[in-house]
Amino acid sequence: MVKRGDQLPAIAQRRAMRWRVLAKQNRLKNPNRLKPGAILKINNRFILPNDLTDGLLINLPELTLYHFDKEVFRRRYALAVGKSDWQTPTGTYIILNKVKNPTWIVPASIQEEMEEMGKTVLTRVPPGPTNPLGAYWMATSAPGVGIHATTRPWSIGYYASHGCIRMLPDEIEELFGQVEVGTLVKIIYKPVKLAVTPDNRIFLEVHRDVYKKIPDSLAMAEALIKERQVNSLVDWRRVYQVIKDRDGIAEEITKNPVPAVPDHLSSERLYSGEIILKTNDSTSGTNPPLDPKKKAVGQPGS
Repeated sequence: MVKRGDQLPAIAQRRAMRWRVLAKQNRLKNPNRLKPGAILKINNRFILPNDLTDGLLINLPELTLYHFDKEVFRRRYALAVGKSDWQTPTGTYIILNKVKNPTWIVPASIQEEMEEMGKTVLTRVPPGPTNPLGAYWMATSAPGVGIHATTRPWSIGYYASHGCIRMLPDEIEELFGQVEVGTLVKIIYKPVKLAVTPDNRIFLEVHRDVYKKIPDSLAMAEALIKERQVNSLVDWRRVYQVIKDRDGIAEEITKNPVPAVPDHLSSERLYSGEIILKTNDSTSGTNPPLDPKKKAVGQPGS
């Protein structure tokens, strides 16, 4: 239900979806004017990647981070990642260190950008409201790339950074206490995902290829369908539409679908909902905060 002061971009952001998709789902002619008390239809169903079972998995086309703890999926978070001309790298890394209230050591490349834009060139920014790293910083072993809070929360859900991974301030505060130094971080680039349930319902999820690494999304979808040997069960008209829309929602592409069976959906790593918690009490503890004065490792920009 819409509350007074709610804005569509913020509602979508919390659910790791694009606000234009949410506006389309609700046929909103003016998404800037939400009526308090109105009920929004929200479909943010997603396919859980199986590339990692313990650690942090980041899928760049999704602008999403998945947190796994000892083979238990804890939650997914919305992100901002590198701009198309300043891309976040893919690969397998680890968390090198964690710092609360970090000082930003401005990289030479960003100093050059500041100079070119006619801005005051900064070399370091102390903790505080003008620090683009926000209050939390987790360095990764990817050169110059960290996961951090932001003073620009409106950038979450966009390709907006200099390669770093931004999170909403309250969400990284939650994650910060659950992640240890040495945690695995895997960054992937998969704009197309497929799920097949035990009762042979097929779901396709397609995202925008902002980095232009996948020249043919249809070919990728066809390969996944062929791999799962479900060609004859697919409604190809739906496949083409999902690829055309690129809404980032797991949509059913089954020919003559049958009613959903929730247990079957979850068993194929297909989820609906912005927060998924399959928590085991023995794995839900938090780590004490590190010394704020501890020097950040590999700290870049924002």
